[in-house]
Amino acid sequence: MLVSSIARFNALNTMNNASFASMQAANSMLNGVNNAHTFGGEHDLSMLNKMDKKLSLDLLTNKLLYNVAYLQEKMASKNQTHKINKSLNILA
Repeated sequence: MLVSSIARFNALNTMNNASFASMQAANSMLNGVNNAHTFGGEHDLSMLNKMDKKLSLDLLTNKLLYNVAYLQEKMASKNQTHKINKSLNILA
């Protein structure tokens, strides 16, 4: 039971970290858009394009990490509940 609790807490921690990283990437994207007037010329547009690609990839990576951690937490919760029910059946 301790192992499944640790697995659940680890998955929840990963979910929180992924959510925070997604929020940071989204904020960076918004800051880039809001400060677009500071970039000038054709060469700086390629830099903005690179930033956009990197931050979009970060958002997708964090979303995938969040979903994987969510499924891990869900499986650990189900496993923990199953073990509790099994141990209660043995005691009864």
